[in-house]
Amino acid sequence: MIVVFGGYGTFGAHVARALAAAGLPVRIAGRDAAKAARFAAGLGPGHEGIAADANDPASCLRGLDGAHVAVSCAGPFSEMRPALPEACLAMGSHYVDVADDRGWFRRLAALGGRFHERGLAAVAGASSLPGISGALALIAAWRLPSVERARVTLFIGNRNPKGEAAVRAASGQLGRPFPTSVGILRGFHGREVVSLPPPFGRRAIYDWDSPELDLFPGLLGTGAVRVKVGFEARLATLSFAGLAHLGPRLGPPLLAALAPLARHLSFFGHSGGFVSVELWGPGGARVAASLGGANDGQRMAALPAALVAQGLLLDGKVAARGVATAYEALGADALVERLTVEGYELVNAGP
Repeated sequence: MIVVFGGYGTFGAHVARALAAAGLPVRIAGRDAAKAARFAAGLGPGHEGIAADANDPASCLRGLDGAHVAVSCAGPFSEMRPALPEACLAMGSHYVDVADDRGWFRRLAALGGRFHERGLAAVAGASSLPGISGALALIAAWRLPSVERARVTLFIGNRNPKGEAAVRAASGQLGRPFPTSVGILRGFHGREVVSLPPPFGRRAIYDWDSPELDLFPGLLGTGAVRVKVGFEARLATLSFAGLAHLGPRLGPPLLAALAPLARHLSFFGHSGGFVSVELWGPGGARVAASLGGANDGQRMAALPAALVAQGLLLDGKVAARGVATAYEALGADALVERLTVEGYELVNAGP
């Protein structure tokens, strides 16, 4: 049994559907028991829905009863306590999440020794950032003798649903200062222009606080790492940049007020997007690897969590124990290959 916390939400629903399609029993856990039950029933026979809160220790323990793996798609992770990972340790269950929050990674890393001692895996960030981006970085790095700097881009199509947790997580970044090895940056400042694969082309992107800033120096051997985000809707990109310059006190509440309008304007554009990693080596040599497409971007972001959970349930498929990333648990090449089988395009550039 695999329990998906936040299983009827935007990303949790994709994870649950992928697991059910693979023939695995799924328990949908969410704060609303009726919603959880309805969604589980829609997956077909053999699945169930329960009321459970990923931030409540007792609720997590009840939700994990008889479960081999828990997948956390509840968020935003910046506001989460480690109740679910602690419950997994108590119940002997593996843990997987879709987190892209640096603070959450640090809190989970503190539990790494305990997971390893129990023979359990805690796989964090099994999503676009840093799961897919890390896999792309490793694939691209083989084409350079050494890496001097790196840039990660997450580009989001306009027809992707705007879930409440995602909006709250994004609003928390607006204008907020965060430390990096290249100095203090601010969320959605630092405009650059990047060329993305079709159908998106040249687009403006902005600084984003993400776990790659801590993970990539050890992974690639360089501290010069930037993470950027951009949106297909140019109005959305300009609005985010404007709100970010109002600062972290004014920008977020204004974004929350504008979020309903943004949802109403989600009828045009594409539901896809790309994760892109660019690496520069000696003499300015540049290589890049991008994964994505015009459609189903949020499904792509959710698939790494489903693949890791499936591998943990099927003994021997995922051998990682302790805290790991998706590209460590599955292997970079295997993760990207599986996503291309699912219909997403891998685009390489450079020598």
